[in-house]
This record gives sequence, C-alpha cells and structure tokens, in this order.
Amino acid sequence: MRQQIPVLRGLAILAVICNHATGWGYTAMFWWVYRYRQVTPPNYDQVGTLSYYSLVAIQQLALFSVPVFLFISGFFIAYAARGSQPALSWKVVRVRIISLLWPYLVWSLVIFVGDFLQGMSYSLVEYFRRLVVGDATVAYFFVPLLCQFYLLSPFIARWGKVRSSQVLLASALIQLTVMGLLYLRLFGVVLPDVHRLGDWVFIWWGFYFPLGVVFGFHFKLVRQWLGPFKWGLLMATVALGVLSIIESEVLYDLTRDYDWARGPFKFSTFLYTVAFILLFLAFDKISLPFTRTINWIGIRSYGIYLLHPKVLAVTAKVVYHIAPWLLAHQVLYQPVLLASGLGIPLLFMAGIAKSPARKFYHYLFG
Repeated sequence: MRQQIPVLRGLAILAVICNHATGWGYTAMFWWVYRYRQVTPPNYDQVGTLSYYSLVAIQQLALFSVPVFLFISGFFIAYAARGSQPALSWKVVRVRIISLLWPYLVWSLVIFVGDFLQGMSYSLVEYFRRLVVGDATVAYFFVPLLCQFYLLSPFIARWGKVRSSQVLLASALIQLTVMGLLYLRLFGVVLPDVHRLGDWVFIWWGFYFPLGVVFGFHFKLVRQWLGPFKWGLLMATVALGVLSIIESEVLYDLTRDYDWARGPFKFSTFLYTVAFILLFLAFDKISLPFTRTINWIGIRSYGIYLLHPKVLAVTAKVVYHIAPWLLAHQVLYQPVLLASGLGIPLLFMAGIAKSPARKFYHYLFG
C-alpha cells in the first residue's frame, strides 16, 4: 500500500483540478460565448458537440477525487489506531484537525479579503457561516467534511476492526439512502429542503472514510481477496465510468439540475468510485507513466487544493480579457487551465519553501 496511496493521492488532486477546470469550460461554452461569437448568452447550441461531451466525460471520470481523499484519510486513521485493541486517542484527532484548519483559515481569509476588494462583503454571521461550511470558495467544503469524519473517527475505528462488515453495510446504507432520495424527484415527489443539504454534510459521503478505516485494518486480507479479480475490476471501472457519463447526461436532460446530474451523488458514480478504489488495491504494483511525478504532486496535494480554485478563476478571467479566441477551443483551453491550476500553486509553494517565510509553510499548506 505504500505505493498505491501516494499514486492515488496524486491522481486525486489532478482529478480535482480537472473537475473544476471543466466548470470554467462550461462557462466559456455557454456564458462567455459572446466573446468569440455573435450570440447572446447564455447560448446552448454547443450542447451535443464533441467539445461538450468531452467536458462531460472529463468531469464525470474525475469524480473519484473526493472519495479517494476520504478513503486515504480513513486508511491512515486505521494506521494510527493499530494494535490488538484499536483505540484512537482524541489527541490524534485534534492534531489532524488543527493541521487542516490553520491553512484553511488562512486562505479563506485571503479569499474574503480579495472578495471585499472586489466589492463583495458579508455580515459577520455570514462570514462565520461560510467558514463553518467551507463556502469561502466552492471547493472548500472538503475541509469541514473531513473534520466531521475525524470527529467520528474514534467511534469508526473502534468498530471498524471488530465489526467491519456491519460498519461498511451501515455506512453504505446511509449514503445510498440519502442519494436515493434525490431520485424520487424523477417520479414527481417534491422533497423538502432538508434533502438538499450541502456537499459539506458527511452523510452524502458516508461510505468512503469507513471503507478506508476497515481496509486499513485488514489490508493484507483485502488485497488477497481482490487479487484474483483485478482484471475484472479494471473492466468494471471502465464500464461504470462510461455509465456515469451516460447517467449524467440523461439526468440533466430529464431534470436540468446541473448540481445533481454533473455531481457525485448518483448511483453510477458511487459504483464507479468504489470500483476505482478497489482496482488500485487489487494490484501489488502500480505502473503508470510519470508515477514518481504523480507521487511528488500527491505529497503537496493540500496546498494545491487550497490554492487552485482562485488560480483557475484568475486564469479564466485573464483568458477572457486578453485571448477570448481561446475560449472557443476547449482542446487548448482546458490544458491551459490544468497547467495553471497545478503549476502556479506548485511554484508558489516552492517559492515559500525557499524564502524566509518557510517557517510558516506548515501553517500555509499543511
């Protein structure tokens, strides 16, 4: 597992950037279209084109990212609670939460200041709410989400070793039940707002962290069990990835609910994500192009995660103003977004590490 985890972590942060880059791709395609064509926005006549379906495919195949980070976090919680009588101290929980919160608070405040300078200000209550739910920028929901799982981790670890099947079954039922409620709308059932909780609420993601904990306790047994099925898992991952793309488009056609159709709370996406994780665990060795580079990126994933949303936003707006023609060509625009969303955070982190401010590196990037 020493090889699989860094590769998974590196692929996950690359997938996060790809996912958010596609969002700016849709913006260019539908809302900024007037910058390169004589039309009035929003204009949806590019729906059904190769560029459109490419964005849908990239977005859906990248949705394993958050579940993988939760799985990895759970796996290391099992490592921290190893022993014949697994018990996770609250000191470990506190240290992990604090290591998340310092960089999160710093960059949330930076974003708030930037928004204020652009004329966007809120009440103190609203600032507090945005900090609590991870709403400084859309990507920051993950930090409150992971903190919830860390607070639950002593209980998950306690049962994850001795009652593994029950923990996995219960967590899967919680997540699938909440996700299943969304499908009732296809039958005309009107759901109250409580069923549209934000991404930061742990029940939407209830399975992946316990899965990491259980597999962390029983990794050798799990790998022995998965080994004979590795090629079947590869085919299942590909098939379920395609199914996730298809379901996304079908749900969008039926509901016009972008957040649900393009998001991770679909049955096909759940199955694709689980198959993706199991696939990596089934192989003893992972042989991918640029594995060492992916590992290196994975080590710096938290800093990249914190910096990339605003980097993508600035890059998109720069292109909008100085090279609007690029917005018409997703095959060029997406690599520009990916290169900036990854490269600029890495360069900034490297600069801090070599500067007198390096003593604050931990507080800035974890």
